[in-house]
Amino acid sequence: MPDFIWQQGVPIANTLCVSASAQRLLVLHHPMRALRDPEVRTFLMDPVTEVLGSGSNVLLLSDELPRVAQIQAKGWWALQRDTRVWITAEVGLWLDTLVRETASRGWYGLERLAEIPGTCGAAPMQNVGAYGLQLSERVTGVTVWDRQTGQVSRWSSTECGFAYRDSRFKQEEPRWLILAVHLLLSTQRPKDWPPVDYPGVRPIAEARAAARGDALSALTPLDMVEIITQVRRKKLPDWRSPPPGSAGSFFQNPVVPAEKAAALQAQFPELPQYPTDAPDQIKLSAGWLIERCGWRGYRSGDAGVFDAHALVLVNHGQATGAALWALAQRIQQDVQARFGVWLIPEPRQLSGR
Repeated sequence: MPDFIWQQGVPIANTLCVSASAQRLLVLHHPMRALRDPEVRTFLMDPVTEVLGSGSNVLLLSDELPRVAQIQAKGWWALQRDTRVWITAEVGLWLDTLVRETASRGWYGLERLAEIPGTCGAAPMQNVGAYGLQLSERVTGVTVWDRQTGQVSRWSSTECGFAYRDSRFKQEEPRWLILAVHLLLSTQRPKDWPPVDYPGVRPIAEARAAARGDALSALTPLDMVEIITQVRRKKLPDWRSPPPGSAGSFFQNPVVPAEKAAALQAQFPELPQYPTDAPDQIKLSAGWLIERCGWRGYRSGDAGVFDAHALVLVNHGQATGAALWALAQRIQQDVQARFGVWLIPEPRQLSGR
């Protein structure tokens, strides 16, 4: 396989299934070797060039992007010492694939991230998370290429600037090209195992353990992957086989001052609220806010809100990025008007420049 290839007029894969193409596409199979090529470096150092993974966290607002790069390196390696397992994953590897591969080996740490679409390279940008776990809790470092200076470096987890659905990569986009993600897992069962105190998880976990005559603590990492998979597939479209197309959760759960949260809870006692690392900040359920505004199951043409989960925008067939974005803005404005809370979209909005 060549280190890289050039293509013209290629459709851009994206899980929202919005029709768009790249005027010029660079596909990197061996990025470290490809980066020695002057033309590759020039292409990637141009800020107009959009670097995309699997297209799982993007909303394409234009039917054509002038310059796109994708890394399709999909290898991963592990080094085990005592109970600790150090993982290095290339950026083109699907995160869900890594989750299942590590869990099948009995390694604890990533199982709650099962069924999250996207690549290992895109995951740190958004600091993906689910069921009480953020990727940053497992990351020991990230190898990056500076699109301004052309230098490779390895950052510690602290240098990555991780926060809730945020990172330095996202804040300083498009400067950094992620080449590899480094994680630390364990062969030893955590003290709080299994992590089942999340909506829909405990009943399935208890039934699974009971069917084998086991205690909950006997569940394996792979058991937890399969439990999380079952829970997520009940409420989210399958991103592997659209329609409908989706980008998963379209909005972040909003974080508001504790005073604001208390005022909302006094008015809406059933509004789910969650603590954050900051004592004066509370996380609210974006899905609940959207559903309370009546958007669940809404459809305008082929742009809609998923009927099983109000946090998910879907493309039922031929919706454009513009139509989906217009719907998202209407939801933002409605939630703001009713609750005084502004929802922040998770997907990147990309338009031709």
